[in-house]
Amino acid sequence: MQRSFRPTGPLMQPSSELQSGSLLRRLRDDPQDSINRIAGEIGPRRATSLAEAQTAAYIDGRLRRAGLRVSAEAFRAPTGIGWDGWLTTVLAWLSALLYYWLPIPSLALACWNLGAALVGLWRPAAPLLQRKRPSQNVIATRALNSVPRWRVVLLAPLDAPPASGRLARALTAGGRLLSGRGIACGLIALLGAGAFFGPIELRRALWYLQFAPACYLLLASALELQLARAPATAGAANHAAALAALLQSVDMLAALKQTELWAVALGAHDSGAGLADLMRRYPFDSSTMFVALESLGSGRLSYVTRDGVLPQVHADPLLLRLVAEAEAADPLIDAEPRRYTSEPALARPLRRAGKRTLTLIGVDGDGNPALRGSPHDTPDQVDEQALDRAIRLVVGLVKKIDEQQ
Repeated sequence: MQRSFRPTGPLMQPSSELQSGSLLRRLRDDPQDSINRIAGEIGPRRATSLAEAQTAAYIDGRLRRAGLRVSAEAFRAPTGIGWDGWLTTVLAWLSALLYYWLPIPSLALACWNLGAALVGLWRPAAPLLQRKRPSQNVIATRALNSVPRWRVVLLAPLDAPPASGRLARALTAGGRLLSGRGIACGLIALLGAGAFFGPIELRRALWYLQFAPACYLLLASALELQLARAPATAGAANHAAALAALLQSVDMLAALKQTELWAVALGAHDSGAGLADLMRRYPFDSSTMFVALESLGSGRLSYVTRDGVLPQVHADPLLLRLVAEAEAADPLIDAEPRRYTSEPALARPLRRAGKRTLTLIGVDGDGNPALRGSPHDTPDQVDEQALDRAIRLVVGLVKKIDEQQ
């Protein structure tokens, strides 16, 4: 195991607010200790599980000890397999099989199925046919005595990703799965409608073509079932490092002058339920900037300029300028801008909703989240220098925001 992480350098020295604390307190609040507690002692943290709740309780206590006002807000999150996808798949196959003999009823069924898929795409965090269990967000705030000019919300996940193949996660995670279902159902309906405008030979050809999107739906549902049954990553130390970076950054940002600081540990983040509940409770205005922390325990520290494939969503221009300035001001940070096309980023729904966001993430040589879902994602694999750079970048960015008029 690597030696315990100890922040060094001028930026990471204890601020005047922290100097009054004892040496014992600073040692107890060491980021590596947080990682060992979350990833080592608590371990696998599936959404809605007891381990996720234990992590939330630990984060709650740490944030209270840092002097923030903390609340744990419960919500119900989907767990296990979502049967919406399998119902869509069965109806798509039924529509395709019946089309040659009963084209009008089959087309009506395909259009109804398309509507159900679009509803699922519109409400990704609220599937109709899925069991739900309690989860929670831990929300901490440090208010100002005056009216704040800015509000910064630091986000990090409480739960751990499933221990499964990268291809399965890339094809099924978040909006990709729902968008793919919508496209497949739309193709089946479009091919069915096209046969009404041609001879019988065209109907036969279009009938065959309908089975291609139907096979895609079957494959996507099978991969979703595989993910739902996969256990959580044993350690998920990179996700624990994101929480440790959040805790350490909050400790070091006690002297902001015109910025209200929020620290949010999101439950059920893979399904998006935690983020959806946060936005439902708090409709943040345009003065709010979201900084998402993901997989920060190893890999190349990067800030995401844009992510996704179709469509791509861009980070906020002001945040991109300020994070570049923060990186340039501290030569020990060594972060790089990156276009991110791998698995959906935590803050992507915020960007699609027009919120001002930026993602900080550690990636491997292929541009994927470092060690995500890997059995090797354990506390002894955490790179203390990578975590040091991440904390420096978060603190520097928030201070740059606080200086803006």
